[in-house]
Amino acid sequence: MKKVLVAGAALMLAGAMVSAASAGTPGEAPVETTGISLSGDARVTYVGWSDYDRQDSETEYSDYFESRVSVNFDAVATGGTAVHARLYFDDEGFNDDVPWNGNGDAQLGVSTDYAYIVTPLSDTLSVKAGRLPLNFSAFYAGEIRATRLQVIYHSGNFKLIPWIGVASEDNTDLDNLDDNDFMQYGIIPVLKLNDAWSVKGYFRYNDDQREWDTDPSVDDSGATVAATAHDDRSGFDGTIQVAGKAGMVDLTAQVAYVEADFQGTEDDGIGCFVQAAFGTPAVTPILIAGMTQDGFQAFRDFGFVMVGGNESTTVVNVGNAYGDLAFGALVLQHGISDQLSVQGNLLYASYDYDTEEANMLDSAVEVSGVMTYALSESTSFEYKLGYLAPSYTDGSSDVLEDAYIGQVLRMNVAF
Repeated sequence: MKKVLVAGAALMLAGAMVSAASAGTPGEAPVETTGISLSGDARVTYVGWSDYDRQDSETEYSDYFESRVSVNFDAVATGGTAVHARLYFDDEGFNDDVPWNGNGDAQLGVSTDYAYIVTPLSDTLSVKAGRLPLNFSAFYAGEIRATRLQVIYHSGNFKLIPWIGVASEDNTDLDNLDDNDFMQYGIIPVLKLNDAWSVKGYFRYNDDQREWDTDPSVDDSGATVAATAHDDRSGFDGTIQVAGKAGMVDLTAQVAYVEADFQGTEDDGIGCFVQAAFGTPAVTPILIAGMTQDGFQAFRDFGFVMVGGNESTTVVNVGNAYGDLAFGALVLQHGISDQLSVQGNLLYASYDYDTEEANMLDSAVEVSGVMTYALSESTSFEYKLGYLAPSYTDGSSDVLEDAYIGQVLRMNVAF
């Protein structure tokens, strides 16, 4: 659902970004008016943790509330150039955003998720620039938004997106001629093979030009503290995903590679997974198997309720920063009615280390469920309950063997 503000209200929001805009299709609004389309979502979440505190076995249960309101601003100027932005309000530190300080006296909970401009150059070519989302997949390359410039070529079943990104805009007093930035150069090809199959790739070179992490300084005693040199993180990373349908089975496979220097490990990292979803009438079984090697970490969105999934109940992400990981999962999805659906997850993960020590995770079993109820077209309730049974290496503390239990009750509203 969207609302359109016109005249003075729209001018206040759009400012000098556009001279004329419509609620959707370019050219829809007269030249003398300016319009902007608003949409968004809001959520309020109750989070409960049992035995999440590994340092104190007496702390059995803790809980808290978190909330987020997001508003999307979408405008199309005369001629077709579009402006898109998304703001978060009272976001409680969602991912990369500044957290609220808890008392409201110095509110810091308003942040920008994305803000960019799209300009069509022809029927097949457009330019996109600004703070851009780059959600290639949940498994990899779904990182925090950076400032980017993309050129998008789209013709028939083929799309090609070369891009430049600024991951860090730094400076140093030691060398003003060195911009000390962290640049990224990438290309994303997407090919639809036929009505059932497609393949896409994401290839990036990370050019770390930062030479110094800190400048020289003077401490409280008057002694000079030397500058801290920066570890070069230049290197290549990339991923390929294939998705398609074979009969009643939806198949997805993805493999990713990260060069050691960029990953910050001794060896290059590799990760992959395959997924098969069986389209049966009553219950949809989904089988997932995958592995990570030599420090590879999947993106935080990939996973379930307790392992990965970017949820408030998440205990560990999919990956092993100090070695390898193998995992397999069974997911069952069932739509009970048009309003009510349920999902069950069973996951086993096994860890392997280059150098094994005490207090390192050896294996984990997750049993979890998700229930979603649609109260109306725009409002839904979601409940997640997860149980994680960890096993640790020999010599580990007994408190580490306690099972984690996490739950989330959330109300979602879209507008």
